[in-house]
Amino acid sequence: MSRNVDAQQAFVSFLREAGLNVTRNRLAVLRALRELPRHFEAAQVWMALRSQVSPATVYRTLELLERAGLVRKVEFGEAHAHYERTFGREDHGHLVCRVCGRVLEFPGASARRTVEEAAAKNGFALSEVVIQGYGVCADCRATGAERV
Repeated sequence: MSRNVDAQQAFVSFLREAGLNVTRNRLAVLRALRELPRHFEAAQVWMALRSQVSPATVYRTLELLERAGLVRKVEFGEAHAHYERTFGREDHGHLVCRVCGRVLEFPGASARRTVEEAAAKNGFALSEVVIQGYGVCADCRATGAERV
């Protein structure tokens, strides 16, 4: 069984347990996420599905997917939110360029272990680990754009 099928099954289970309808439009939003870049905006989802769903449906469904643990809202220092799929992904962190906005991913398993150990040591009930660093990417530094 593919990871995407698992995500769909998880979403259907979530919707049923929450007493919500499993609709064609909600499932279309979930399926569309496979075709989007790793980090995407709600507007990109809507553009991919504009002949099928309204922008409101996209936003509401992204909220449901976030509650179901299948997407995560990530902030990259911009006025609007980005999202990323959490299904079929390994733990990772982000390096965000403050000049061009480029987002680089790096493996985050060792950082996650460090946070989990600190949480356990302090009796903290950890629900999520998000690791992000901000600075200037190599390309922007090469052009002299070193605004940090």
